[in-house]
Amino acid sequence: MPRSTRKRASSRPKSLSGFAGRVSGVLVFLNSWQGVFAAMGVVALITIVVALFMPFGKGPQLIRPVAPVPSVNSPDFLRLVSNVLTAPVESASEPQILENGDGFLHAFLTDVDGAKQSIDFMAYIWEDGKFSDTLLAHLTRKAKAGVPVRIALDGYGSLHAPWTKFAEFERAGGKTAIFHSLMPLPWAMTRDHKRNHRRAIVIDGRVAYTGGVAVADTWLGNARNPDEWRDMMFRVDGSMAAHLQAAFAEVWELETGEILNGPRFYPAGDPAAARNPARQLRYIPFVSSPSVDTFGMQNLVLLSLGAGQHSIRIVTPYFLPDRSMRQLLCAKARAHVDVRVLVPNDHNDARWVRYASQNSYEELLRCGVRISEYQPTFIHTKLMVVDGSWSLIGSANMDNRSRKLNEEVVLGISDAAFAGKLAKVIAGDEAHAKVITLAQWQQRSVFARALEWLALASVQQY
Repeated sequence: MPRSTRKRASSRPKSLSGFAGRVSGVLVFLNSWQGVFAAMGVVALITIVVALFMPFGKGPQLIRPVAPVPSVNSPDFLRLVSNVLTAPVESASEPQILENGDGFLHAFLTDVDGAKQSIDFMAYIWEDGKFSDTLLAHLTRKAKAGVPVRIALDGYGSLHAPWTKFAEFERAGGKTAIFHSLMPLPWAMTRDHKRNHRRAIVIDGRVAYTGGVAVADTWLGNARNPDEWRDMMFRVDGSMAAHLQAAFAEVWELETGEILNGPRFYPAGDPAAARNPARQLRYIPFVSSPSVDTFGMQNLVLLSLGAGQHSIRIVTPYFLPDRSMRQLLCAKARAHVDVRVLVPNDHNDARWVRYASQNSYEELLRCGVRISEYQPTFIHTKLMVVDGSWSLIGSANMDNRSRKLNEEVVLGISDAAFAGKLAKVIAGDEAHAKVITLAQWQQRSVFARALEWLALASVQQY
């Protein structure tokens, strides 16, 4: 027998005996008290992960109105939404539409530079780069000038924030707070999966911004190429600014204990209403803090869709319709309502979410919903327009996380002129989109179908 063969043969029993010894050691450990406690810990960890990340026991499987929803043009619709959400019906001037980073940043920095009383900035994502440096420079300058400046960020969304650069801002007097800072503590695991996704940026309590933009260089530019994302922000004043201030203040108090009150945050009077009292539109502000027992954002979305009688336009970067939403969209399409959904294509910052989203395409296409994918770059816009007169704007996506997990802020606006402007923007984006047909979709590969199913398995976190 060759020497190498003899060596391998002679080493085999030692290897087997070593393995048997290790197995025996594991069994002895498991039979000990330490082993029992270790096993209990593993079971507890698995239970927490399943409870937080899997779609089990997260409320009713189907949510639906028990009676027909009034048309969005009916006074009964606003009354219904107000009652269901326990949110007021108010009046304000029309929001200013700002498209992409170029449209937003100039207007916002102008307001920042003119601030005299307070600057409160809340966004989901903050990453290092040119956008961050520019914004921090302006905010630090105002802090040095004695204007109180507060920045509220999300623990997950700010993972790539340049904290060393925030040091100068804080030395100048600026303050920062982090929502659910992802501390690796057992008692924090039950809440850290909930994120603060609100966009609420307020200047002197009088002017505010909401929409989809956050702080990263992908939000710079004008959506001219895949490196410049497509998005929108809205500049508001009057009572709308007050509600966005409240959305900021709620999270700020949670993290710092400070109640933001007084005229620097909530100034008296509405100069916009005094300037143009005839052009006041009606709206419902909704600040969402969902729990396992209440899904207000879900109700707002379903009531808005249920009211559609002619057309429904949805633009969203993350489209994860649950059973309730799919059934309602299909019912509307079958009733000859023109239902259109505009979503991203391969230009996407969350491929796994896109795969999960595509799992619903065939069902929706079969019942007549039109789905198209925006081609030039990643579209991060969040809009809904129903029957050309009811609009939803703000921070919420059409996914499970925004409807049932995230802190969000949305304005439901009842005004045909404003809705018409948004519909025109959507039509312009649809001109750069590819329509998905049912015949084309049914030809996708088995591998693509498998990816959809695997992605959908963890849909609770989308």
